[in-house]
Amino acid sequence: MVTTEVGDLHIITDGLVIKEQNVGESDRLITVLTSKYGVIRAFATGAKSIKNKNLAGTQLLAYSDFVFYKGKDAYNVNSAIEKEVFFGLRSDIDNLSTAFYLADLVGEFAPETADSEELLKLLLNSIYLLSKKKKTAPFIKSLVELRALSIAGYMPDLVACSKCGEFEAETVYFNIKSGTFCCAGCGHPDLSQYPISISTLTAMRHIIYSDAKKIYDFELTPDAEKELATVAEAFALEHTGRHFKTLDFLKSLSIPSI
Repeated sequence: MVTTEVGDLHIITDGLVIKEQNVGESDRLITVLTSKYGVIRAFATGAKSIKNKNLAGTQLLAYSDFVFYKGKDAYNVNSAIEKEVFFGLRSDIDNLSTAFYLADLVGEFAPETADSEELLKLLLNSIYLLSKKKKTAPFIKSLVELRALSIAGYMPDLVACSKCGEFEAETVYFNIKSGTFCCAGCGHPDLSQYPISISTLTAMRHIIYSDAKKIYDFELTPDAEKELATVAEAFALEHTGRHFKTLDFLKSLSIPSI
């Protein structure tokens, strides 16, 4: 990822469009996650027009090379040359909707005018795996929820039972509020503590403690994947305090039609 700055008025950088908003008949207001500058919000004039050179590069989930110009009140997009638009997502509504939600989630934590390289790489790699169908949507969703929150300063403490120091047990209870766990002898299920298997605990440890290049290198049984999905989502929602419409839509896809 190459990021450079030219003077005070122009920024040249790569970035991923994590949010778009239509403005009038032909313009877009986009939110771009960049490695060096965090989140940049900019107007893309005429970008909705089919003849506009920035049409593809400013669409949601486009990874592009941008030139931003700082106007009086906001940034404007001078150019947006797409590098990757993840066409594979368009063939699977679950994967596409998962990518929309994850972009929404990561945008909640990405700072403005500060380094966001780790978050950007996490989101790009995860969306790529979804687009190529190399990992399942629930797997990627849970991984990004836990890893993104860890990067943002909400890393769970999963080294040992928070009360007795036991490293592992057949069943433990993960507390979504404190981000700690208790062994079966010290904990009990309630609204904050979720019972999880040792397989799920091991996966969570891998996600938050592993080197970034290795975080995807593990497998889960279907039952453990469902368990991880439940606890990771609960943890993410607890600490964002947000209601995500993109998550509502994603979950609606699994509701049988009547």
